[in-house]
Amino acid sequence: MVKTNVQILFSDEEMKELEKKATQDDLTVVSYIRSQVLDKDDYGSSYKNLKEKVHALPRGTKFNIKSLFGVEWTMSKGVKLNLGKTYFKRVSEGTIKNVRTLGKDSSNTMWYEKI
Repeated sequence: MVKTNVQILFSDEEMKELEKKATQDDLTVVSYIRSQVLDKDDYGSSYKNLKEKVHALPRGTKFNIKSLFGVEWTMSKGVKLNLGKTYFKRVSEGTIKNVRTLGKDSSNTMWYEKI
């Protein structure tokens, strides 16, 4: 797959507005722009789905991202890796407040707990 780099320049005010909207959707600015521009945004829809699945869990539930998706865990490897990295970062920095990290298991899978 060939990828093309696109550069867009925003004023400080525009960037602040984008950051605000991206934060409201719990996305990075790049992911937010992609979700607004593309009809099919695998990452954005998968991340939204992940948040909904975690929201539906009862407190105290221990989970990993792959187990939440189950048979739906069919997106590309890049999307899967990006989901894991972004979710871990958001939990670690406190952006996601109702989940804590438990650490990795012997398979190098990150586990979380809904609090």
